[in-house]
Amino acid sequence: MKIKCFSTHKFEQKYLTHWADELDLKVEYIETSLNKDTVELAQGFDCISCWASDTLDKNVLTKLKNFGVKLISLRSAGYSHIDLAHAQKIGLMVTRVPSYSPEAIAEHTVGLLLCLNRKYMKAFQRVKDFNFTLDGLEGLTLFGKTVGVIGTGKIGSAFARIMKGFGCKILLYDIHKDNELEKELKASYVNELKDLLSQSDIVSLHCPLNESTRYVINSKTIDFLKPTAFLLNTGRGALIDTSALVAKLKKNELRGVGLDVYEHEEDVFFYDHSEKGISDESLLRLMSFTNVLVTSHQGFFTKEALENIARISLENILHYKTRTEIPKENLLTTQ
Repeated sequence: MKIKCFSTHKFEQKYLTHWADELDLKVEYIETSLNKDTVELAQGFDCISCWASDTLDKNVLTKLKNFGVKLISLRSAGYSHIDLAHAQKIGLMVTRVPSYSPEAIAEHTVGLLLCLNRKYMKAFQRVKDFNFTLDGLEGLTLFGKTVGVIGTGKIGSAFARIMKGFGCKILLYDIHKDNELEKELKASYVNELKDLLSQSDIVSLHCPLNESTRYVINSKTIDFLKPTAFLLNTGRGALIDTSALVAKLKKNELRGVGLDVYEHEEDVFFYDHSEKGISDESLLRLMSFTNVLVTSHQGFFTKEALENIARISLENILHYKTRTEIPKENLLTTQ
């Protein structure tokens, strides 16, 4: 079985190589991302492995099918970058890594919050300059604050548990209610999004990206947020309408914003632009605000998560190769 791994990053190479050897799989690795201009590189391969930034639209999928590709193994939990309906229609099997480290992303979310609230970046730089004054570094005590969690899957639940440990009141919003989580945290599900937004001191987005959640924070819903609220997004970039967020920040109506994702991140995140700079005006505008902290989609970036991504994505390929059953939660489409 011939396998090609697209968008292979240096940080994941050793994990992929290790597990390919462990599972006796022969894999060809390339740094090139998959899109309409590079899809020809998949010719002659039975299976391809893809990153979350690869483009798997209808045209790319059709070409993959015509080239003889039978399996697409995603190295991600999310799948908003692939046209699943078309993949199913043309008989392409698609697998994913459903849960590689929800705690890692939840912990990173808390890190963003703490950095924003207690102004650690400013404090660090100030002390580096031998300035030990405290003016301008005032934060809030998180104990007793209300935290709104949008999306209560594994990551959202992990984040809610951490914030409960800070002594926060937890509000939850999801179309699928987790009654056990609600009882465990003595939390409350709200039926209307505006209620969660208007009552929360901290709002964190952890829902998947689909047609019902795209721009869940938009020009209308963002006005329900308190002007003193923190807004955090470590889910998917397009959960927030960037133009609406910029407009809100320009009016100085948010205490802080922490973003590990951005709706147009595909050609920016994971790449070094230090020499040429970037031309994305919306991202540049976001980064110009002193109360906005942007990280480069690194919430998942722990040793444990990288190990799990490599292992599970390659195990999915091995299951297909040996005709053994692929775990149901890993399977997005069937042939």
